[in-house]
Amino acid sequence: MTDSTKLAKLLYYVQRFGDHNYELLSELTGIENVKDVLSKLKVLVAPTPRFSSLGLSLFHTIIKLKDFSLETKDFYYLLDGLIMASLRDALRNNTIILDIVYLKGRWDFVQILEMANERQLVSDYKTYLEYKREVYPVDYSTFNFDTLTFEKVILDKPREPFQLPDLTDDFKPDWIDLYTLGKKQENPLTSWDEIAKSLGISTDEVIHHYFDHVVGKGLVDAFFTYLGNLDFRMTLVVNDINEDIVRELSRIVTLLRISYLHNDKIYAIIVGQRHMLYPIIEFVNSLAFQYKFIHEIYLHPLSPPHKYVLAASIPYEHFTKDNEWSITLHKLKETFKEGFTKIVSRTRCDKK
Repeated sequence: MTDSTKLAKLLYYVQRFGDHNYELLSELTGIENVKDVLSKLKVLVAPTPRFSSLGLSLFHTIIKLKDFSLETKDFYYLLDGLIMASLRDALRNNTIILDIVYLKGRWDFVQILEMANERQLVSDYKTYLEYKREVYPVDYSTFNFDTLTFEKVILDKPREPFQLPDLTDDFKPDWIDLYTLGKKQENPLTSWDEIAKSLGISTDEVIHHYFDHVVGKGLVDAFFTYLGNLDFRMTLVVNDINEDIVRELSRIVTLLRISYLHNDKIYAIIVGQRHMLYPIIEFVNSLAFQYKFIHEIYLHPLSPPHKYVLAASIPYEHFTKDNEWSITLHKLKETFKEGFTKIVSRTRCDKK
């Protein structure tokens, strides 16, 4: 078995470069059989998109429900699949957080949220634009590869963020690029052959688009790795963008991303195993006391599936073969009305 130091190093580089360039990973880590090692670990590797290069913006929306029967999947359909994540808070049964993607530079999707408010689905909402992000590699240096557990929750020193460089320049992605990226987000285990078959093109062409365009041009900024059993996802919103706070938060071993929001807030994504929950909350609270900031913690258990967490890919279905987004406000409104009718019908059936 490869020693844990080399495995931790391998996973660090996988988060930077992905898990398919075995020759590069072998050269960087000294591990000869990289493909076999990753296969035995059963590590899942998912690309994270650089939204600006795709002509999209990412918005984080905190919703207070009026209709408590709404489920995470309801918002996916109400917003026509323009959802990267729909997250129900286990601590407040009236709160759902949505990660919404929309056409770059436009905010008119909030009209859909207004319609939800008018129809008594939500009582309030707040939407924040992400203007900058930092991706942090999960630190596996103290990970127990035998039990597949994180033995240390808070690191002694801060971590450094990294992102693949944006090399798009004047490059414009085509529908094959978007489709392939979306499919790999949906299910990292989807094979190149499966993607090629669904597109009606050759496997070699799919591979060319993914490595030369998606990865090579910087349409993704990093890769998330998932190893072992994770029990929860946590959303942390901090009403301060102090660099010292960010640096301290990076000591959380499974902090994945920091988003900087347009109204001077930090939006952090953290995942973890059950034994990590209290240490993370205690650490965040100690930082709040030290740096005197106000914060909110939202907890999203990963089980049962889709009750608290619904994760989705980029809305590649809305990208046409003419290489344009087909997203329109009119279509969004029509889809919302259809979804609302189904929710009303379901609610009536539940009451019978």
